[in-house]
Amino acid sequence: MFSTSLQVRFYETDMMSVAHHTNHLRWFELGRVEFFRACGITLWDMMNDGIVFPITKVACEYKEPARFDDILTVEVTVAKITRAQCVFTYRIVREADGALIATGETQNVFTDKATGKVVRLSDTYYVPMMRTMKERQSV
Repeated sequence: MFSTSLQVRFYETDMMSVAHHTNHLRWFELGRVEFFRACGITLWDMMNDGIVFPITKVACEYKEPARFDDILTVEVTVAKITRAQCVFTYRIVREADGALIATGETQNVFTDKATGKVVRLSDTYYVPMMRTMKERQSV
């Protein structure tokens, strides 16, 4: 599992000071970026090599409201990984009381930036991803 924390900002809330539902998808993205960082990969490196990582499927189940100033932890688990795609699952938890705010899943595919066609990752990216996942599982 990979995790990162964030604080709900005022502009992410509605007039009831509840975080707008679209922010949860952004918070999922923060978690995905942390996964790649843990692997020693930046999205800039991939994009400079002509690889982008669009979402082809997304789901989010809202459990509890997140509110302005809440500190949240986004937990990310890689549910499936191949050279062509990753499926991530997410849990967003409020640090103050441990409340489960939301769960979710995304499917992302690696595609050629110029053509939009699905590509298979080279060892440059695939090997560090697999190594990092194995290290995390053995802890």
